[in-house]
Amino acid sequence: MKYKLVCFDLDGTLVEGIDHPQYWNTLHRHIQGEKKGAAFEEECIARFKAGTLSYKEWLDEDMGDFQRLGATKKDFEDAAKRHRPMNGAEKTIAELHKRGYKLGVISGALKILVDTLFPNYPFEDVFVNEIDFDEKGLIAGWKDTVYDQGSKYKALHAICEREGISISETVFVGNGENDIDILKEAGLGIAFLPESEKVSAAADVVVTEPDVRKILDFL
Repeated sequence: MKYKLVCFDLDGTLVEGIDHPQYWNTLHRHIQGEKKGAAFEEECIARFKAGTLSYKEWLDEDMGDFQRLGATKKDFEDAAKRHRPMNGAEKTIAELHKRGYKLGVISGALKILVDTLFPNYPFEDVFVNEIDFDEKGLIAGWKDTVYDQGSKYKALHAICEREGISISETVFVGNGENDIDILKEAGLGIAFLPESEKVSAAADVVVTEPDVRKILDFL
């Protein structure tokens, strides 16, 4: 095979929302309420873009507020169920696994989204934000991913170094502007339903049909 490793983004790539495009959007509104959740999220995004809030601090503020509100594991699972696998995602993952590709997820979402929507996933690597829950299902702690917002390509290199794979043998499939770095770095960058022209320009291939199985044509 020309490629040995295929990694995916989550929101907008392997996963689509029923009410909101991103899992974080749904979480804020589900736990904090529609008005407060939207305002809280917008404020954090503005501070992050202005450079006054780091990615880790952003996660800390999100999770800290969820914790203060008594959010439970069930809340996170219920919010995840307001999303669903993108059309063709499960069949594509199964086919790639059958063909012998190593599979991974590199995303700024939460692992509980993967666990809820893809309970039997064959991903060997899942680089995302993680939450620990106590025996009552309450938030006990969390850990931020260091591979987002301009650093996703570092996750790709980490896997390659561990597995002895050349970066030219890697594929990344994503849709957002935080995927631009890794789309450029991968041996084959596939922009799936890209959210902007910048994302399309960073990729080797652009898929505009909402069916993940279309990426199989290029592997």
